[in-house]
Amino acid sequence: MTTRTAVRILLAVALAVGNAPAGERRPLTVEDVFETGVLRPQSLDDFQWRPDGRAFSFSDPDRGGSLILQDIASGVETVLLDSATLAGSGRSRSEKRFRLPGTAWFPDSRRILLNSGTDLAIFDLTVFDPGPDGPRDAGWPAADSSRLSVSGRMALSRLTDDPEEERDATVSPDGRAIAYVKRGNLCVLDLGTRREKRLTRGGNEDILIGRFDWVYEEEFSIRTGFAWSPDSKHIAYWELDTSREPRFPLTDFIPVRNEVEWIRYPKAGDPNAGVRIGVVPAKGGRTVWADLGPEQDIYIPRVHWLPDGRTLAIQRLNRRQNRLDLMFMDIRRGKAKTVLTESDPCGWVDCNDMVRFLQDGRFIWASERSDRMHLYLFAPDGSLIRPLTSGDWDVTALAGVSDTDGWVYYESTEKSVRERHLYRVPLDGGRPERLTEEPGTHRVDLSPDRGAFLDSFSNVRTPTRAVLRRTDGSEIRVLRSGALPGLDTLELVAPEFLTFRTRDGLELNAMLFKPADFDSTRRYPVLVQTYGGPASQTVSDSWRNGMGDGWGQIMLQHGVLVFGVDNRGTFGHGNRFMNLVNGNMGLGVLDQIEAANWLRSLSFVDSNRIGIWGWSGGGWMTCLAMTRGAGVFRAGAAVAPVTDLRNYDTIWTERYMGLPADNPAGYDESSPMHWIDRYRGGLLLVHGTSDDNVHCSNTLQLAHALQNSRRPFSLMLYPRKEHGLSGKDTRVHLYNGLTDFFLRSL
Repeated sequence: MTTRTAVRILLAVALAVGNAPAGERRPLTVEDVFETGVLRPQSLDDFQWRPDGRAFSFSDPDRGGSLILQDIASGVETVLLDSATLAGSGRSRSEKRFRLPGTAWFPDSRRILLNSGTDLAIFDLTVFDPGPDGPRDAGWPAADSSRLSVSGRMALSRLTDDPEEERDATVSPDGRAIAYVKRGNLCVLDLGTRREKRLTRGGNEDILIGRFDWVYEEEFSIRTGFAWSPDSKHIAYWELDTSREPRFPLTDFIPVRNEVEWIRYPKAGDPNAGVRIGVVPAKGGRTVWADLGPEQDIYIPRVHWLPDGRTLAIQRLNRRQNRLDLMFMDIRRGKAKTVLTESDPCGWVDCNDMVRFLQDGRFIWASERSDRMHLYLFAPDGSLIRPLTSGDWDVTALAGVSDTDGWVYYESTEKSVRERHLYRVPLDGGRPERLTEEPGTHRVDLSPDRGAFLDSFSNVRTPTRAVLRRTDGSEIRVLRSGALPGLDTLELVAPEFLTFRTRDGLELNAMLFKPADFDSTRRYPVLVQTYGGPASQTVSDSWRNGMGDGWGQIMLQHGVLVFGVDNRGTFGHGNRFMNLVNGNMGLGVLDQIEAANWLRSLSFVDSNRIGIWGWSGGGWMTCLAMTRGAGVFRAGAAVAPVTDLRNYDTIWTERYMGLPADNPAGYDESSPMHWIDRYRGGLLLVHGTSDDNVHCSNTLQLAHALQNSRRPFSLMLYPRKEHGLSGKDTRVHLYNGLTDFFLRSL
């Protein structure tokens, strides 16, 4: 084997789980995975820290969706509310009822805001009676609404009672008011007088006030379009003018007379919504608009209030998304000045969620200026004070900052690019300290007082478990063990982690699953699982990507090896590695092709029986592999694929590709439609006809081109289904179909 294709085994784990003899383990079925959820660990739904940091709440599906409060020190749990109690608290059966979850704590830690989607209510813990024995876990009578009143005072009180939705209801920092969007405008409800005041005018179907269009929500992961100032005196809000955005039809084909829903959806190169930021007094008055300069074709993905309540920090991103400016707005005059700029002429810059503004004016900011994502401390004027982290690894999340002892908490890949761990580093400089130990992926939620954190942990052999820890890493208690009944009776295997070098010298991470009864003298077909889009990651040490990959386990039981590789442009090797696909995302498929050719060199792989599949971006990569890489892959299944990048939205596509008019060759080479003449056959296309993300027209365009070139393919459509193809029946049908397709095709 040559050094170019030599494989270095980094980590090999056991191929079978549990102590049950192999003959007693039963095979996994599609129904097990997608109907009964045997590989899905129990979760803490709607987990929220109480603002004082001394307790947390969550919704427990095993107790009828009840809202539970757990005290950190004692572990004692109190059932606060359940759906039956809420139903019984109304004046009549016909009265609108609140649902759980859908809760938010007031800053005083004594009240909870309930949001039914169309109405609001307050649950007051100072009135609530937990019974003569105090808080307990025994569970009270489900509809015992007598516990909702003490001495004639009601613990549950309705705030609104009308047909209009109070969207994104948010409690003010002083707990005296609630802001929301209603009838298209920003409103505030004074809790003392129970009077609602409208703060803006002009919101309508095209002018979005305090809310976002589809593309902002999807690609900037943002929902609430307004923010209270720390002193509760002002509210900053977005205003988007979507009137220039093209409309796209979503058709319901099931009724005799088809129905059409129109959505605003700007595709690559189309006009975006106009955006501006305003600040309005919470008691009403004139809006002060931020003066962000003459450039209008911009994005505003984030705003942040500074602790002084007089300054608003605004992140301004240019249309090409290779320059991000942090600007400080004087809310009295609207004038905004640029404090610092991040730019990448060879790639892109993402909006920054890893930013914290300190009481003394300094701020923490994440940057890839060293090629890796690290944390930096800046002075109020934007001058650099010092790096807080450094090294050949990436910070992936800023978990919190402790004002009392000066610790900065963050998640990173320092231990391994396949893992995530929690660390802390002194704000004034010093060595980082790792707080999580078990190998694998840790996702943390730090308490408001920085005294504890929720550690959600898994690895390829360990189902996700939730552990409450102190901020020195020591365990307080296990909240969810991750135990799955009957796990050791299932025929499950974990992957081997690998790396290999491409012909041009890139080292890529990969993972390979082998059947439990693997025989090195046999020759096996291989199924490649892919996503491959920019900044993504497929190869990780997590339950979901290991034994928890239920359909992958099913294919193993049928004697099919399962393989995945992170191609160039994906996360984990630094900014320059991601920038290798800037302007030509389709170059990533060359690594998928080279990986398949490497698989062919293995003695236990049947070189003529290699397949590939993926969803969304993975569907796009699959279509590229079956066209540009035709002949390498015998069969491919593309679920909800993008087939021409010009079909996809402005923000995501242009971030990596630029505008189509500026980069026609890059768009062509990255789109499966361009390589249709190379296609030989073996492709299954799957799509939901109501997909508002990757429109079904992508699949239909490719199908049309394949038909016109007389090329064979298969097609499965799911009417009324969106991008995720949700629903047990749909998922069972889909994965049984995928199983049958690959067993026939490989």
